[in-house]
Amino acid sequence: MRMYSVPDTTEIITEASRLTQVIDELMTAPRVSLDIESDGFYNYAERVCIVTLSSEGRDYVVDTLAVGKASVELGRITSRPGTPLLMHSGQNDVLALKRDYSLNFGSVQDTSVAAMLLDLPHTGLAALVEAYLGMQLEKELQRHDWSRRPIERHHVQYLVNDTRHLFRLHDLMHEELRKLDLLDEYEIECRAVAASEPRGREFDPDRFRRIKGHGELSEQQRGVLKALYAWRNGLARELDRAPFRIISDQTLLDIARQLPHTPEQLAAMRGVGEWLVNEQAAAMLEAVSGGMASPANMRPPRRNEPPAPRMDPRQRDTLGKLKRWREREKEARRVGLQAILPTAVLKDLVLAPPHSIEELAENPRIGQARAKRYGPELLKLLNGRKER
Repeated sequence: MRMYSVPDTTEIITEASRLTQVIDELMTAPRVSLDIESDGFYNYAERVCIVTLSSEGRDYVVDTLAVGKASVELGRITSRPGTPLLMHSGQNDVLALKRDYSLNFGSVQDTSVAAMLLDLPHTGLAALVEAYLGMQLEKELQRHDWSRRPIERHHVQYLVNDTRHLFRLHDLMHEELRKLDLLDEYEIECRAVAASEPRGREFDPDRFRRIKGHGELSEQQRGVLKALYAWRNGLARELDRAPFRIISDQTLLDIARQLPHTPEQLAAMRGVGEWLVNEQAAAMLEAVSGGMASPANMRPPRRNEPPAPRMDPRQRDTLGKLKRWREREKEARRVGLQAILPTAVLKDLVLAPPHSIEELAENPRIGQARAKRYGPELLKLLNGRKER
């Protein structure tokens, strides 16, 4: 096993004018690889901090915090419909770049999608590079705060490792997909990555129910947990810090259980930092008392938006048959479940069954190859005939 070292020629782009020149250069490349680094692990309002770009001959690290709004120039690279943009686990990157710069995406080619279709046991980039290329990538900067400056040379080496290998890795995996007759499915799933759309970030106070253990609380304690959850979010927004870096979910749960009434009781609790007691004790105790006066039920209140379609017993039975059929196909072809059909597509078929193979093929997440291969069996199952 050998470690990969990055050439010292890798350029850090900090000026808008230079970014424009680099994009002009990359526009002539037959394909480009891309990866981003954000600061959501540290800050409340996540930002794209770095975009790494590689051609098969050059590597660039774009400091998007320095370049600023001119980072929209990246859209010239990402939006080309006929030129592959290689990525790994690209959905989060697509969402972040659309959110921050309103970029469009054309021909995404995602090696994590390939790994999923091939049913590989490990789909992370480091595992794939080791398995296919015999190289071991550094991992020590996975939790680095990428909003910090300056960008050091060892940072650059880590960053370029995420893009430089994608060309060889993609070609090897693409050949495996071809041998298993999965290229059509690969294109469909990659188009789904490119089409991902970000959702607006709005704080939902009722998401406190995602905290493991809230169901064991009384309604009064649950009201305290909800109030503390909202207090933490407000402070995190004010300080631009990730909420869990203010105080952990577990500590919020412990406070809701113990219901402290004094700063001294708060200070004695594990996970409550000294700075919180000194600066936020009054606000925290106010949340405790306010929460006790506003008990919270186990279930969140109903919302005004229309509920998601629910399946009746017959439809649930059909979905079960489809999943068992998919499992058999997976074993027979020795591919991933997603290669047969994604679960979301199975549910859509049950809720709105197609009447012909042609109609099945019109579904953008199915396509011609899947419709031809699976259409007859799918139509039988959806029409309620007995399984083979």
